[in-house]
Amino acid sequence: MNSATIKIGILGIGGIGGFIGAPLAKKYQNTNVQIIFICRGETKNNIQNKGLIFESKDKTETVHPYLASDNPSEIGPLDVILLSCKSYSINEMLSTYKDCITVDTQIITLQNVVNAAEIIGSILPDSKPIIEGCIYVASNVKKPGHIQHIGGPGKIFIGGNENSKWITDILLNGNLDITQVDTIKEILWKKYLFVAPVAAITSAYKVSFGALLENKELMHILENMMVEIQSLAGKNNIVLTHEDIETAKNLLDKFPYQSKSSLQLDFENNNKTEKAFLVDYVIDECFKNGIQTPFYSAVNDKIRSLYGA
Repeated sequence: MNSATIKIGILGIGGIGGFIGAPLAKKYQNTNVQIIFICRGETKNNIQNKGLIFESKDKTETVHPYLASDNPSEIGPLDVILLSCKSYSINEMLSTYKDCITVDTQIITLQNVVNAAEIIGSILPDSKPIIEGCIYVASNVKKPGHIQHIGGPGKIFIGGNENSKWITDILLNGNLDITQVDTIKEILWKKYLFVAPVAAITSAYKVSFGALLENKELMHILENMMVEIQSLAGKNNIVLTHEDIETAKNLLDKFPYQSKSSLQLDFENNNKTEKAFLVDYVIDECFKNGIQTPFYSAVNDKIRSLYGA
């Protein structure tokens, strides 16, 4: 970077944003790397007044970013922006903070979708190529400004090239477990293979990860939902194997028994949900490609009957 100061904005300080932001803010306090938490309301106020409280592995610490703000003028132009907001917020958030995003700003996505580049490209057509990514972690908001890491390794994968390697280096040095890869689309689909059907089935049947794993009937449904996603991936030139499905199923065992999907938690708390990206997208895209979705559709019908969504 030519500039002596590097400004990194984290858009959305929820479970994921807090998990990423806490180690970065701690590492880069009083350095030339400014970690900016872009948040609002009670979250912003609590972080401004008391810092961000972060719980992980029976350890609790408080960290202070360079800035916590929802004011684009105060935030200013960013060198890097990590999108850790919910998928349904991307349009509104990028529109709100468009003045912080220049043609040189590197945008990194961490949403649970396989088409983030297309979504963002339609909103910011003049931006640099989007760096798509994903994270394997269960991390929730205990209360605004208080994040609890529930489980999962916290492993991050992002795309990019040699020109963006400096970002990976900064994030690695900031104690994030991050790897830059050439095959990010394949990794996104492999994560989606786990996240989307697990989110749908736990919401439909109101079960935790552990309870799902113990239920042979539900695991049969889950596997067949994964087969439907496997077919859709194939239409997008991504090969997902039977071993990938087994690996995705086995991921359930990596989380605490009582873990719930974020979709399930949002339904339980009457929050806006990502159903459009995790359930409807699969069914709609499969329909466009002539793929039958008897298992996904049945689970979707159950979600509709429960939540009217």
